[in-house]
Amino acid sequence: MNTIILPANCDRAASKAFYTEICDALGPAPLTIDASAVERIGQAMLQILIAASRSDGGIVISAPSAAYCDAVEMAGLDDLLAGDAA
Repeated sequence: MNTIILPANCDRAASKAFYTEICDALGPAPLTIDASAVERIGQAMLQILIAASRSDGGIVISAPSAAYCDAVEMAGLDDLLAGDAA
């Protein structure tokens, strides 16, 4: 299974680089996204993750950090972007 690791600072600049990486990795099987290092995550990255979650294979968020979980909960995206506990 293919895994992509989110950076600690998921700001707009990181989102631009991540977009290309995730587009290349998405396919018919779920893509694992390791969110363990996330310290900050912005709206642009959340939008990319939402779009990826709606792709054919979807995504699985692995080992989400507390900061990731807090941001997802604050944005009301638990149903789409909740992760598996580490």
